[in-house]
Amino acid sequence: MGKYDKILTIGLLILETFYFVLIKSLPENAAKYPMFVCMLLLVLTIMLGIKSFTSKEKYEEKIFADLQLKQFLFIIVISAIYIFLIELLGFFVTTLIYLMLTMIGLKANIKLSAITSVGFCILIYLVFVAFLRVPVPSGFLI
Repeated sequence: MGKYDKILTIGLLILETFYFVLIKSLPENAAKYPMFVCMLLLVLTIMLGIKSFTSKEKYEEKIFADLQLKQFLFIIVISAIYIFLIELLGFFVTTLIYLMLTMIGLKANIKLSAITSVGFCILIYLVFVAFLRVPVPSGFLI
C-alpha cells in the first residue's frame, strides 16, 4: 500500500461527508437507498484506510502490469464498434459478442468467456427487462 491509497482514503472520506450532508436534505423515504450506499462506501473506505495506514509493505502493486498495448488498443476499438452496432444489431446480441470478444482479447478461456457472456446477458434481461421493465435498444436481430 502506498501514498496513493492514503490520499484516496482521505479523499473518499471527504466525499462521503459531503454526500452524507446532501442526503440529510432528502425526504426520509427517498434517503434510504442513498444512505445505504453512503454507509457501504464508508465501511469500504474505513477498511481501505486501515489497510493503507497499518501496512508496512514498501512495494507498489502494478494492477495492469501484464496488460499489453495491443490488448488495450483492441479493447478501445472493440468498444467503439460495440457503441456503433448496439442500435443496429440490438443490445443483447451486441453485448454477447462484445463480452466474448473482449474476454478472448484479454486471453481468457473461451469456454469461460462464453458462459460468462451468456450468463451476464441473461442476468441483464431478467433484472432490467423482465423485472424493472427498462427498454433496451433492439435491432434487426433481437
